[in-house]
Amino acid sequence: MGNVKVISKDNRSDDVFRAQRVNGKYFYYLNKLILQAEKKSGPFLSPSQFPHIAIKVKTAHAPGHQVSADLLDALLSFLSGRGFRSDQIMIVDRDEKTLIRGGFYSTGEKIGFYGKYRTFSSSSDTYYDPEWFHDSPMPPTIHDRSRFFLEYPNDRIKRLEEERKSYLPAILFLKDVFWINLSVATDHVNLGIDGAASNMTTGAISNHQRFLKKTTLAPAAVTEILAIPEFWEKRVYSILDMSQYQFANGGQFDAEFLDSDPSLLLSENPISLDYTALSIFKNIRKKNGFIERDESTLLLFKYAKELGLGEMNKIRVFDVY
Repeated sequence: MGNVKVISKDNRSDDVFRAQRVNGKYFYYLNKLILQAEKKSGPFLSPSQFPHIAIKVKTAHAPGHQVSADLLDALLSFLSGRGFRSDQIMIVDRDEKTLIRGGFYSTGEKIGFYGKYRTFSSSSDTYYDPEWFHDSPMPPTIHDRSRFFLEYPNDRIKRLEEERKSYLPAILFLKDVFWINLSVATDHVNLGIDGAASNMTTGAISNHQRFLKKTTLAPAAVTEILAIPEFWEKRVYSILDMSQYQFANGGQFDAEFLDSDPSLLLSENPISLDYTALSIFKNIRKKNGFIERDESTLLLFKYAKELGLGEMNKIRVFDVY
């Protein structure tokens, strides 16, 4: 990270808008959050400004801990009310199996749809693009290394080349596509929080497991991928649902450590959301005797500042009623 030249990516807002008494009233409060963000110079959601919207959902731990279908339905209803057609919107996550478990991918008569909306996973040819990848010398997991050996049994050079690459979810940002990020939050020992920022990065790329168990590489990968200008400039809003969150034993689903807070957070900056959500984690972790996740020491936010993705001590939180 010390060799990275720091360039401010843009002057978009780091503000967070928070509804604290949602209790399942997703459309009512989502509408208020978006209107308030737009009022304070946030992007106005209309087909003329955003020809295509890709909604990145988080289903990695479905069905136990995932983005709520009610929240997704509320967002789809809002976009429809703004004039978006169903063919201008797609629902995206990396793994087809978790999309199916989460209820967002039909395997019946109309395969690959959620209602009238197309759903895409990495099994689709359009999800990755061979020209767009994050390059790292970090070795892959044993599972990925075995996969590369099966794919390229007689080409060692090609195997070594592919081991370095984590292909980016090009479907989210190429051409005239812009992204909206729907996520839930989970504690994570190396990131501090596996939430909005990780959903768009390590939760979307290929060959991702090699980063997550490394203290410095996990936050470096998340922030470096977000900082890719072509990717960062295509963001619209990130939304973090705290009605169910996992405050310990992150990296896997563990129902023992689930808790709830009736709040919904929205921002143009996914890093801002994660920073704000950590304040909810703090009390419950302390109550249960776990080590505190101190925002001031977490590398995720340090690297984000160095890469021009926002200064967390300048975040303003606006409550929406």
